[in-house]
Amino acid sequence: MNAADMFPMTTLDLRKAFEEGSLSPIEVAESCLEKAFKQTSPIYLKVTEERALREARASTRRWEANSPLSNLDGVPVAWKDLIDMEGEKTTAGSILFKKAQPAVKDAPLVEKACGAGMVSIGRLNMTELAFSGVGYNPHHGTPKNVCSQQTHYVPGGSSSGSGVAVAGEFVPVAIGSDTGGSVRVPAALNGVVGYKSSEGRYETEGVIPLSRTFDTIGPLARCVSDCMEIDKIFRPKGYECNEKSFDNSIFYYPKTVVLDELDKEVENAFYRALDCLVDAGHSVTPIELDCFKDAFSVMDQSGTIVARDAWEEYKNLLTEDIRCKMDERVLDRILRGKSMNSSDIVKLNWLRRAGGTEIAQKLGSGFLLMPTVPILAPQLQPLIENKTLFHETNLKILRNTTLGNIFNLPGVTLPIQHLTGEPDTRPIGLLVSSYGNRDEELLGVAKLMERILIKGED
Repeated sequence: MNAADMFPMTTLDLRKAFEEGSLSPIEVAESCLEKAFKQTSPIYLKVTEERALREARASTRRWEANSPLSNLDGVPVAWKDLIDMEGEKTTAGSILFKKAQPAVKDAPLVEKACGAGMVSIGRLNMTELAFSGVGYNPHHGTPKNVCSQQTHYVPGGSSSGSGVAVAGEFVPVAIGSDTGGSVRVPAALNGVVGYKSSEGRYETEGVIPLSRTFDTIGPLARCVSDCMEIDKIFRPKGYECNEKSFDNSIFYYPKTVVLDELDKEVENAFYRALDCLVDAGHSVTPIELDCFKDAFSVMDQSGTIVARDAWEEYKNLLTEDIRCKMDERVLDRILRGKSMNSSDIVKLNWLRRAGGTEIAQKLGSGFLLMPTVPILAPQLQPLIENKTLFHETNLKILRNTTLGNIFNLPGVTLPIQHLTGEPDTRPIGLLVSSYGNRDEELLGVAKLMERILIKGED
């Protein structure tokens, strides 16, 4: 097999190739590194060549000895630049940490990946401090959405490099963070799978925070099975998923808010996805969720917990010198948290608790469906030139996914742009969610949906 044929390969494909000896981890790593060094879009902030080759050689020896550490031994992975890797600077894509010292050790999640034999290729670009759904970064440049090399469409954020790295076939798996949609949005806008875990499912030690209340970690990959494999190594104990148990699943979709002002292509793909699920024998029913409507009115009045958390996290670092160098759009969002008071926080926390209870009661054993992003990826340049348009577009991009963070809804986005029947349509995502801590069930039903919606199987 030639290096050029390695991607798009899933982790299962790579494992099979390693077992058969048609590929070795060192060949795969060298191919990934070659492509990373030739990048024409700012996807990687740092390529960790020495580490990658060392890990790949060790993996190759293990496969030759028929003693792999896991199903993911030898599989390349890249990390969002807010996750510590030993010997590398962690900057969160920000001028704030430009002079940071290299990390003295791997974050626990990187340790687990290394312990499973994965090969770390490098550090990925992102929105400054992870505070935007557009994916724009004025310090390092903004990766191009994979849907076009001629027109610069936004990649989605904040895990912009993660979405483009997987969709652009730089790596089969990338790890991002999600505080308001930062895994699901770039996955959806670049046409790959993205999984946002429940709060607290994965360790966040060694991860630069945006909001300690909402921050979650999740993989972006080419298929749900790859996300499941990552979940197994990040949470090795107690993992159990019987996919057959989801053959008669119940799905709901909210009648309001998340379906407002959809781009025509997004609307068509969404409702065709619902039809496919019905045709496959599943129940799909509209549902009223008062908490979704309440969420935006409460946030309009009181602000957001993310903004407040970010202000408390970074207020002592925001000197005048730093402020004038930061992305002004990110700085504006952080400063909005300054004026929030304890009464605002009480209202927002009450909303979270009440909404979480409502969703759990109404979903029961069912799952929630909505478009991941209500619009197609817009062009970047008009947003840069118009601050108001940037703000409005950012809010719209994050509108649906933000609800998942507010109410602790783990979610998986699946690419469904093919359902429009139009070959040139920009990527579109379908988000399936559950209430908190049903991650194994969620991943199982997402795999079933993938079979129906993407592979065309019953």
